[in-house]
Amino acid sequence: MLQISSIEDVTEVKFENIEKLNILVTAPVKARLQQLFEKPNAKVLINMKGVNFLDSSGFATFLTISKVADSNNGQLILCNIDNPALDLFKVLQLHTVFNIIHDREEALKSFK
Repeated sequence: MLQISSIEDVTEVKFENIEKLNILVTAPVKARLQQLFEKPNAKVLINMKGVNFLDSSGFATFLTISKVADSNNGQLILCNIDNPALDLFKVLQLHTVFNIIHDREEALKSFK
């Protein structure tokens, strides 16, 4: 479901075989992402490549994870969001809430 790897001090999360981030998959995804922010100052890059749809539970997962990251002084960046999903972020004005960087390499460089 999630492929997790480390690049220096950044944890990269990729979705495996998930095109739709919906109620059917969000519970285990949210639980695993929350674990990544249990340690303070965690840096997590969520690579959204291949995910083309999110429902309300998918957006709620990211909002929850963002709050957990903030409470532990963590950094959360989303990258490689495909246009259908990016359009949903924009319609909901969530592109102003999340740090979204289109290119993975640029996203990795942007961590402090």
